Amino acid sequence: MERSTAAYVNHASTAGEGSWRLGSLTRQSTSSDGFLGEIFTSFQGEGPLLGRRQVFVRLSGCSLGCIYCDTGAYLRRTDSCRLETAPGSRRFVEIRNPLSVDLVIECVKLHAAPEVHSVSITGGEPLEQPGFTETLAGELKSLGMTVYLETNGCSFDMFSRIAEHIDIAAIDVKLPGTVRCSAAQCESLVENELACIRLASENGIYTIAKIVVLPETAEHELERICREMPSVDAIVIQPVSGQSVSELKLLALQGIAARHLGADRAMVIPQMHKALGMM
Repeated sequence: MERSTAAYVNHASTAGEGSWRLGSLTRQSTSSDGFLGEIFTSFQGEGPLLGRRQVFVRLSGCSLGCIYCDTGAYLRRTDSCRLETAPGSRRFVEIRNPLSVDLVIECVKLHAAPEVHSVSITGGEPLEQPGFTETLAGELKSLGMTVYLETNGCSFDMFSRIAEHIDIAAIDVKLPGTVRCSAAQCESLVENELACIRLASENGIYTIAKIVVLPETAEHELERICREMPSVDAIVIQPVSGQSVSELKLLALQGIAARHLGADRAMVIPQMHKALGMM
């Protein structure tokens, strides 16, 4: 392990960031190298796969401004990526960004074990680095690993490039007031999110729709989303961490989701990794 991590510390890439395109909501890079924030082992803390052991590959950079964001350190592209030197050790070495897919695969292999359920590609936002994410997901899949993509669904076009390499997709749907953007931008975002969910479901990907709710979330806001939502394997109502959402409100919101998408698919699950003090 010492020899392996030393090689990563000395890593220096001459690759550039590629070309940039500034959209109304997202900023994408066409580079095959990626900007990452951290790679580590932990347990999935959200949704129906709660408690499964995963290798987390967190990309850095996200153009959305969600008011409840819990990975604020990775909203901007970071100069380096933290690599956990051994699963669960919480000891890290720094690797300079950007990283090649081959190097990231080697980092993932350091954490690969029979106990690992899947590799979670998360963020930041993976769809803002579509070339890198597509190549990484394809390589992981070719190695026989289960690929779990966590995304805000900001771009249907980018998601459609990656979908064939994904086994599990956890796609956020942002309710009004949770993202700092104009009404038109929020509407466009929801349209892209629902389109990503539809494509994932139609392509046999295990599809999780996640909706973070606030104490002030109105029932009619969720009603409208659930009416338009395609069939999913699970719809997760996630109470925002750090604030109190009443049990009565959660019962009402879960009831809406259950009526539209099925009682066996609608669930209320908080961020359990926060409750347990884990990454």
